[in-house]
Amino acid sequence: MKTLLIVYSGPDVRVVERLLDEHEAGGYTEIGPARGAGQTGRREGTRAWPGASTVFMSVVPSEQVESLKSALVAARASLAPSDRLHVVVLPTDSFI
Repeated sequence: MKTLLIVYSGPDVRVVERLLDEHEAGGYTEIGPARGAGQTGRREGTRAWPGASTVFMSVVPSEQVESLKSALVAARASLAPSDRLHVVVLPTDSFI
């Protein structure tokens, strides 16, 4: 098993929701609005630093990870320049 941590900053979180559903991720948790800073700048939901992110977390069988990750990378390539999509894949020993 692997845990996918997906950070999406854009107008339509359904992009990520659809991909998780289409790739039968088995379920996910959506947390938002998330605020923070990184290489692409700050997202704090203020006039000075507009925008926020949505964080998705999903525990996925190891054999499904590459397919889902590839779909997320493809979706990322089609986003508007101001939108962001980042994926972290973490090893998961158990999910109870």
